[in-house]
Amino acid sequence: MRIKLLFAAIAIFAISAIAAPPPAKAVRETSCIHCHGGELFDDAGKAKVRHFGVDVHSTVGLSCHDCHGGNPDPKLGDDIGGAMDPKFKPNPYVGAPKRQDIPEFCGRCHSSAAYMNRFNPEARVDMVSEYWSSHHGQKLRSGVTDVATCIDCHSVHDIRRKGNPDSPVYPTHVAETCSKCHSDPKRMQANGRNLPVDQYARWSQSVHAKALLEKGDLTAPTCNDCHGNHGAAPPGIGSIRFVCGSCHAREEDLFRASPKAAGLERHNQFLASVPDGKCGTCHDDKRSALQFTQLSSCLVCHGNHSVVRPTVAMLGALPDTPCAFCHEGVGPLAGFVAEPKAKAEHFRQMRGTLISAADKLHLKGDDRFDWLVDQALNLPTHRLPSSDGKVQLRPEFARLFEKFRIGKTHYTYRDPASGHEVRVSVRRCTDCHVVAGQGLSTSQGLLASTREVTSMIARSERILLAAQRGGVEVRSVRPELDAAVDNQIELEALVHTFNPAGAFADKKKEALQHAHAALEAGQHSLDELAYRRRGLLIALGVIIAALAALALKIRQG
Repeated sequence: MRIKLLFAAIAIFAISAIAAPPPAKAVRETSCIHCHGGELFDDAGKAKVRHFGVDVHSTVGLSCHDCHGGNPDPKLGDDIGGAMDPKFKPNPYVGAPKRQDIPEFCGRCHSSAAYMNRFNPEARVDMVSEYWSSHHGQKLRSGVTDVATCIDCHSVHDIRRKGNPDSPVYPTHVAETCSKCHSDPKRMQANGRNLPVDQYARWSQSVHAKALLEKGDLTAPTCNDCHGNHGAAPPGIGSIRFVCGSCHAREEDLFRASPKAAGLERHNQFLASVPDGKCGTCHDDKRSALQFTQLSSCLVCHGNHSVVRPTVAMLGALPDTPCAFCHEGVGPLAGFVAEPKAKAEHFRQMRGTLISAADKLHLKGDDRFDWLVDQALNLPTHRLPSSDGKVQLRPEFARLFEKFRIGKTHYTYRDPASGHEVRVSVRRCTDCHVVAGQGLSTSQGLLASTREVTSMIARSERILLAAQRGGVEVRSVRPELDAAVDNQIELEALVHTFNPAGAFADKKKEALQHAHAALEAGQHSLDELAYRRRGLLIALGVIIAALAALALKIRQG
């Protein structure tokens, strides 16, 4: 028993040693370290010495005097005048730089290719020149000192490499680092800035943030991917398309070739010619409430920081319930899509129950639609039984909303300036296209086609699952269903053609063909299952009759 405990203790110790972060490297003793790590300084002062052990400069053999100058001889640790001699050669003491001098202070090394090549032949040496071109640099040069400099983003005495997960400029930390200034109302209102402070709060709700922070996708965009790093600046209204297109190249190409691109350009030319022109300048209907003074491609529909996952809600008027996308059809599939009678009746009852509950809560329109989206994740038919109370969706529903792009009509975030929760509606085609015309008919056509494909795929998947649970092999049919889902994903990109005909219609037709093939195969599988069950019942009946006859004969004999 003792031996087992000993081995267990050794194993735990070994695992702890592996999991623990590497210890800070011991800092080389210098006059600076001797003094700043001694009794003259409080814990905050000594922390600089402790932190410097993990600093990238320390790890390559540099120390305090390489930045601040002075005589590093440890023997001068108690001689402040000798250690901090401004006349010491070859490295006079310069101390801490003034805030406006920080970029050039760091640039003494980081702008020198000859010096940086000693540590990294591929090191960039243009960061300082880029910084002076940024809004931060321009403001600093004009005398405004409360703008970001090197130390605000990279820290001071505990600077990590950009690829270190603990670095404030590691991809998962960039937005939080920027928000230290940009979420501060006082700072963003100082010196006549009048800048918003809700960018981080809105970005946190975006599809980009969820990919980066929840899924660990380090390629997902954060602040510096759109605004730049050292040369940080807001993208110009005309360059938004190219910024987004650096990742979403296909969507950009489709948009540039679409009639929508030309239409937005004409609007912008007109708005530029009208002083204080806005939507309401020309439009006296619902659009007069919109405040666009420029229309910049991606931004108009998707927003900027709060780019939420695109859903069918963006295409315009929605059905009464989100249930309709999977359980009801449109066009040639109108009504219940080839549902067995019992299942169709169950759906009617479930929908009626949910709508009745929403009515009791006085929910109407978009509020009811969004509430029903939440309920879809809690339906007994959509989730697995759980003893611990945690909601676990069935495998086929685990990516329900991602696969079919069904989502809410709004999102919320907490505004740092007011502390209040803000509700924001997703942008829809019908925000601008509110009267009969080409724009409205286009959005209606795109939405109807999307619904048609979704309902067919959902029905095909349900019938295949029913056959699979009945014991029928359906793996050979799965590729048809997967192809239909892939086609549907392609349709999302083809929305940027803003044309329900052409390439969009061709891809829709292809999706329906694959889904229909899966549906027919699934129906054949269910027919086969029913045939097997009938055969089994007949066989059981024959066996029971034979056993009964045998028992009767035994009793008579």
